[in-house]
Amino acid sequence: MSELPAMSVHVQELLAMTSGKRSANYDDLAKIILNDFSLTHKVLQYANSAYYSLGQKVSTVSMAVAVLGFDTVRDLAIGIALYDDFVQAGVDAGQIGEILTRSFLAAMLSRRIAESRYLKVLPEEAFICGLMRNLGKIIACIYLPTVYIAIEDKVKKGGDEEQACRSILDGLSYADLGREVAIFWNMTENVIKTMEVDPPLAEEESEVETYLHNIVDFSNRYVDCLWFLKSTTELIEKYGFTLDLDDEETVDILQETSTSGKAIFESIRPGIEQLDFQKRLNEIQELEEVVSSSSSAKSIKDYWEEINALLKSDFRLNDFFSFLIDALYKGIGFDRVLLLMLRIDDENRKMLAGKLGVGDVSPADIKSFKVSLADSRVSLVESFVMRRDLALADGTKAVFPDHLQSLVEDRVLYLFPVSMRNKGVALIYLDRKKGKAKLDALQIKYVKKFRDLAEKAIMLKRKKE
Repeated sequence: MSELPAMSVHVQELLAMTSGKRSANYDDLAKIILNDFSLTHKVLQYANSAYYSLGQKVSTVSMAVAVLGFDTVRDLAIGIALYDDFVQAGVDAGQIGEILTRSFLAAMLSRRIAESRYLKVLPEEAFICGLMRNLGKIIACIYLPTVYIAIEDKVKKGGDEEQACRSILDGLSYADLGREVAIFWNMTENVIKTMEVDPPLAEEESEVETYLHNIVDFSNRYVDCLWFLKSTTELIEKYGFTLDLDDEETVDILQETSTSGKAIFESIRPGIEQLDFQKRLNEIQELEEVVSSSSSAKSIKDYWEEINALLKSDFRLNDFFSFLIDALYKGIGFDRVLLLMLRIDDENRKMLAGKLGVGDVSPADIKSFKVSLADSRVSLVESFVMRRDLALADGTKAVFPDHLQSLVEDRVLYLFPVSMRNKGVALIYLDRKKGKAKLDALQIKYVKKFRDLAEKAIMLKRKKE
């Protein structure tokens, strides 16, 4: 740590302004930029570039802020200042440029998610946490180049990045390294916490820090998936419902972000706006289909053994149910699997509401899957209240509310209630498109066995609590 340079004053001030912990105005930003001649020159250069087509010469930093907007100039200044700091440390500009570009894309995606999801997460804090997530990797790239190259070689050969880090860095991951440097640089507690990969999911609106961590983890890993043409399925399955996101919207945000942030990226890695994120996603999905059709899937027995092993660990209920519905979806074979939970709305009315889902279902579909228990004619309610397993091959229009008709049309449906002490607590909804084979006796037996494990999981967690 003693050999690390202190973060430049200008970077520190700009990051503090971005953290959202204090109010800042145009004058504050202009003063920080004007204290660095190189930074001032580059900000004005980009403000006058053909990209903005302002039709007037921008001659002062204050004018640049007024014309381009506070966020644009601040993000541009951070990008330039960070890049200059790291390049001055002697690292290869192209190498560090790639990592910083991915970090800025993730930071902008993090901020946009925080802005649009009506969460209590501060958008600017999401930005700074998303930006600094890769600090450990950046430090390794600059100050431990031999180690960094060795880790990259292992990853290129198909190895897991975290395992590669730990094997070469004596048990340390990039996240561990980044946290230590962030502490050394007196960065905020949330910046330090959000460096950890694969956090637990936020389950309540009050879990603001966990939501922040979820947003940062999703954004950074999603950008890396597109960048390196890796599957996004696992990320969407984990975070899709919690953040109300799917591939289509995420790619749209990234495409817009790469264009609106062109000036930032031109100072780091020119040409980023030409990157076609939708094309990359299509290539990933096509490759997944090929791999899926050529590889042998896990058997129902494999899933059964894995989920029983999970019950013996210190599991989170949300993680258990995610694994359970995945086991039903892939192990037995359904087009759609949803977990509906008993909920009480603001008017004290009981209802079944979508909690998790996989398959042919979007986050919006899951959220719309709500049925009042007062409507006893609905099959979902009948199965839940009477604790009866139901199979519905035809006539679903007569037993489902209007807002669910488009989801259940031309489907063969299976409903399996989850109960505790003779009272329903959840419902497992499964379906297949009309015309596909019905469940055989062995498959039905396994669905019931999986349902029994769900009841066991709830019981274990309640006992522990």
